[in-house]
Amino acid sequence: MFRSILLRGASASALTLVLVSASVAQQTLPEIDVHPPHRTAAKAKPPHQTAHRVTQEPLAEPPTTAPPPPPAAVAAEAQGVATEAPGSSQSGAGLGGRFTGYTVNLQTPAVATKDNIPILQNPVSIQVVPRQVMDDQQDISVEDAIVGNVSSVQPAPDTFYDGFTIRGIPNVSIFRNDLKMLRITHLQTANLQSIEVLKGPAAMLFGRLEPGGVVNLVLKRPLDTPYFSVEEQTGSWGLTRTTVDATGPLTKDKDWLYRVNLSFNHSDSFRNFVTNQDAFVAPTISWRPAERFRFNVDAEYQNTIFVADADSAIPAVNDHPAPIPISRYLQDPAVTRANPSRMERGLIGYDWTMDFNNDWSLTNRFSYTDIQWAQRITDYSSVNEATGQITRDDWDVNAHRWALSSNLDLKGKLETGPFQHAILLGSDYWNEDNHDFGFSGRPLGLSPINMFLPSYSLSGYVKPTDNFYTAYPQAWKGVYGQDMISFLDDKVHVLLGGRHDWADYARGFGANSFAEALGPYNPNTGLGFRNAFDQAWSPRLGVVLQPLPWLSFYGNYSRSFGATNGMPAPRDPPFAPQRGLQWEGGAKAELFDGRLTATTAYYDIFKSGIVQTIPGTQFSRPVGLVESRGVELDVAGRIDENWSLIGNYSYDLAHIVADANGPTYLGLGGQLGNWLQNVPRHAGSLWVKYDALGDWRGLSLGGGVFAVGERQGDNQNDFQLPAYARIDGMVMYRLQPWMLPASSGVKNLTFQLNVKNLANTTYYAHALDRFSIFPGAPRTFIASIRAEF
Repeated sequence: MFRSILLRGASASALTLVLVSASVAQQTLPEIDVHPPHRTAAKAKPPHQTAHRVTQEPLAEPPTTAPPPPPAAVAAEAQGVATEAPGSSQSGAGLGGRFTGYTVNLQTPAVATKDNIPILQNPVSIQVVPRQVMDDQQDISVEDAIVGNVSSVQPAPDTFYDGFTIRGIPNVSIFRNDLKMLRITHLQTANLQSIEVLKGPAAMLFGRLEPGGVVNLVLKRPLDTPYFSVEEQTGSWGLTRTTVDATGPLTKDKDWLYRVNLSFNHSDSFRNFVTNQDAFVAPTISWRPAERFRFNVDAEYQNTIFVADADSAIPAVNDHPAPIPISRYLQDPAVTRANPSRMERGLIGYDWTMDFNNDWSLTNRFSYTDIQWAQRITDYSSVNEATGQITRDDWDVNAHRWALSSNLDLKGKLETGPFQHAILLGSDYWNEDNHDFGFSGRPLGLSPINMFLPSYSLSGYVKPTDNFYTAYPQAWKGVYGQDMISFLDDKVHVLLGGRHDWADYARGFGANSFAEALGPYNPNTGLGFRNAFDQAWSPRLGVVLQPLPWLSFYGNYSRSFGATNGMPAPRDPPFAPQRGLQWEGGAKAELFDGRLTATTAYYDIFKSGIVQTIPGTQFSRPVGLVESRGVELDVAGRIDENWSLIGNYSYDLAHIVADANGPTYLGLGGQLGNWLQNVPRHAGSLWVKYDALGDWRGLSLGGGVFAVGERQGDNQNDFQLPAYARIDGMVMYRLQPWMLPASSGVKNLTFQLNVKNLANTTYYAHALDRFSIFPGAPRTFIASIRAEF
């Protein structure tokens, strides 16, 4: 089945590419110049963007006077960093596109919106974490990069896969250059140029996702200027990490470019018995045969070997986390340490864009991902909170999961009388298949453990005979259209959009084989295969008033449609699709001549289809209808030549307004009116960096506080995670060019030390249920040295 799907997708994409290539060939023919011969026509090279997002540069005549350097370039020069001239391939971002600064240019579009509408004029909240913020904070994981740096974003309840709670709504959908990714763990930042968080329902653009928002990873792209960097990091808990970033032209005419990002890290943990080893490589090839055509081929390979530390972490006692050391490990090391979990992930993809003229372009994206899993966890089936005795079950599963994703976007501009239109027309396709098999239950030899006085077995585990086989195929396809209408001297913008989705999704469960899981369904046993079909229309409306070039006010109404993540119990029906609705209003501004940007928003979201884990099992059941409403503020940028900052604040009221399970739920009572888990009412952060000048040029100091209010640990609201404030700090020194031997070829040599949780605060980041509370790390040091050539 997959091979035929892959061949159909590849054939369609190949046909489209052939047609576009023909168009490119026509464009590369010599031009007939009817103007005087003193004008020489040279082959124009397209810009190779390295800013925080990839933008389509306007094809217009260059200005007669040089534009002022962008804020990132000024900041880089203040740090003594060699930068390219404005308008060059480096886009003012310094070597390798690394020195982006903290400022987000609201006059350019975001990758996540798929359109050419500037962020300032787009009636949605869009937050961007630039590359330099990730470097300054030494953020290795995607979670570290956005949790705390973007308002209304917290870790998701799911403690095994990477995911986030955005505006109170759990979300495990992560996109990579606008294409959905399979659920994975240990997602890192090595090959990322920026991370975008598009708030609110974006179903019009992406289809299957939750209404809280979407995380979009923007990749580094090849540059036409050679660049090479190597960085070595070391730190607490045995951390060692080596990263390499190399890019440049493959041919003299710079039609072919390459980039390779590599990383390898190994670390233990503040939690006993926990280790992690991760190898990652991401090569990219870019082809620029003509000014109006660009083509990128990407690949990724990741091999992760790790001891699961999140599931079955610290249990609750009464209404708070158990009073035990956060380093205590309560799974069985004979299962998890002697037989660690593994993830082997491969990805191949491409994207190309054809600019037909200054106003119209066509973009096609495609990716295929294949993941092999070995998941080994010992879950808690019961906890005696008085005695500390924990009964454990085994989850020893192998899985093969693959997904194919593609989309096609046509965007352009036109005028009808006094109205200017920015049009987006597109379609997308997602096909995913999961085949999991293994053992779930209580095997012989898996003894209980006491949380207050643990005793460990380190060997002797033998995997029991497999007792379940599951299959989860699904296919989603959608078409969408959007028109941004601007008028009254570009001061009023009205967005009209909509999308229609068709979804096929199924579930098969067998006790003995995949043949049984894919066979006829037996309602008495819950064995066999069931499938479902659904479709939905998702409208989107927005209005923007822009009284001044640097200020806009916006409002939007949008709806979303998506699949519910989680595994239903064997006799339960497949989960109904998610439905979301949001009202939002806010303001955006560029301050200090565009160096500092701010966004504030009020939102009110309703969503059905949320599920939660059934305590002590791997299964989930629906909650009902929830509402999340709140306000948020984000600021980022540079105040002057010395000071940069990124900060946010959010106030969120997320609660259950209808209980799908009636007055009682699993014997725990109804949940109507309860607050949603892991959603703090108050949260905020402020990170500030100082770049010295004069005799101290090259020295940078940074620090910040990340504060999170009290949260409910589960939807029953029977225990709470206490509020906390974490303080981080950074000191960095970049050697000046005159300090480095000219013969070495080194253009920057940077020494850096980060201390996270400086005050050694004990805190709890999030919880899956009453049995699994995930503690945050105590005081942690990360030192690094980076050489750039």
